[in-house]
Amino acid sequence: MKSPTVSSATPWGVPLRLLAAGLFMLPGLVRGADCTSLDTLAWMTGQWESRSAGSRISEAWTRVSELSFEGLGEVRTVPDNTLKSREALRLVSLSGRLFYIAKVAHNALPMAFALTECGEHHGVFENPEHDFPTRIAYQLTDTGQMVVDVQGPDGKGFSIRFDAAAIHE
Repeated sequence: MKSPTVSSATPWGVPLRLLAAGLFMLPGLVRGADCTSLDTLAWMTGQWESRSAGSRISEAWTRVSELSFEGLGEVRTVPDNTLKSREALRLVSLSGRLFYIAKVAHNALPMAFALTECGEHHGVFENPEHDFPTRIAYQLTDTGQMVVDVQGPDGKGFSIRFDAAAIHE
């Protein structure tokens, strides 16, 4: 007899099976921080920007509740400010675990990554079932920059070094 399947999704459109898989991942190293509370990642809130010769990458994070941060990532061309890509981001506390959820244009559904390691100024999110990336690590440096390392299953990837952005009114 075939077992029934659950096709429900969370309020963010992430299939429950993806979040359930993350719930059972073994947590990584915990370095004195409460990896079950968004307070540990509060340093991520604000506006961040990285500039190169041809593009400007930005991330903005806002705490919307005790259980959720909302984020927006964008890539724009310089100097004409044309939008090249955008992703909706979310950090959520669910069942005593923290998840990073990204909705990008080339994926039909948002992808969930479970927090597997955290510390006072860093957080590592992983989803070994995803093609790329499988690991996203955020770190606040001693100089106040936010570094985001994005890696695939082979360890290859890229890093983005963000500075706190000036708020434009």
